[in-house]
Order: sequence, then structure tokens, then C-alpha cells
Amino acid sequence: MDFRFLFLEPQGRIAPAPFARGFILLTGAMLVITVLSTVALPGFGVLQYALVFPYVCLFGKRLHDAGLSAWLWLGFLAGFGFINMVFSMMFLPVLSPAAFEVQAEMQKVMEAEGLNAAFEALAERALEYSRLAAVTTIASFLVASGLTGYAAFRMRSDPKPNRHGPPADHAASTFH
Repeated sequence: MDFRFLFLEPQGRIAPAPFARGFILLTGAMLVITVLSTVALPGFGVLQYALVFPYVCLFGKRLHDAGLSAWLWLGFLAGFGFINMVFSMMFLPVLSPAAFEVQAEMQKVMEAEGLNAAFEALAERALEYSRLAAVTTIASFLVASGLTGYAAFRMRSDPKPNRHGPPADHAASTFH
């Protein structure tokens, strides 16, 4: 199996082990981009969009291996977003108290001056807030990625040929 098949071809099936290796590589790349966009230059964040298609291909093939439609990847995406949001809310006061204070200040601005004023105030402090919340952002991303990746990894493979192709070779290596 090669990188092109793993990340750039949406058709086919993939066993859990190659999925896990590819998922770890993509998650690592996303983590590097997140850190660079937080620490160095916010413009690096647009590079995350380049990883959407590889994620779709990877999850799609894993779903195909279970005999399901790749469109169910949207469920994984929604689950990732929900888990990320919940853990961000839980981690923010603990891991990034200064960012939590900024958020509380924006809440006070919103109560006193309205929603538009709060958005303007947050826009002025967006870079500062991003840097203050970096640890929370990274921690919640890793938890959400780990849980959604584990759910896809644990899906049962269809042992018979299905409409997406023959069974994935569970002994195949991702790298050769």
C-alpha cells in the first residue's frame, strides 16, 4: 500500500492497522499546522484545508471496509466537532486560565454593549486569545481526534467482498 492510495484515492477498502498508521500521520500533520498557526503565523491555518481530502479518503476507505458509505464520514466529522467543543469548554478554565479570563471579559462586553461590540472586541484580541488558548486547543484536538480515530479503527471489517471491493488485506503494510 502506498501514500497515494492511502491519502488521495477515495475508492477501495483499508484494514484497521493501515488506517491507524495513516490517521496518526494526518493527525501529526494537523498538529504541526495548528502549532505553527498559533505560535508563528496565523496564516498557516489555511494549510489545514489541504488535509480535508486525505481525511475523507482515509475514513471513506475504512467505512468501505465495514460495508458502509463514505458519506458517513460526515458523522465522524460531526462527532469530532462535538467532542472538540465539549473538551475545549472543560479544558479552557484549567489549561488556559488567561484565555478563560478574556472570554469572561468578552461576555461582560456583550452584556453591556451587545453582541456586535463583543465580536469587535474579540476580533481585536483574536491573536492574543489564540495564543492564550493554544494548550487547550491542542489538548481538545488530540482528545477528539483520538476518540474519533479509535471509533473508526474499531469498526468491524466485512470479511467478504462488498460493493467497494475485495476484503482489505489485514496483513498488508502501509509503508513499503
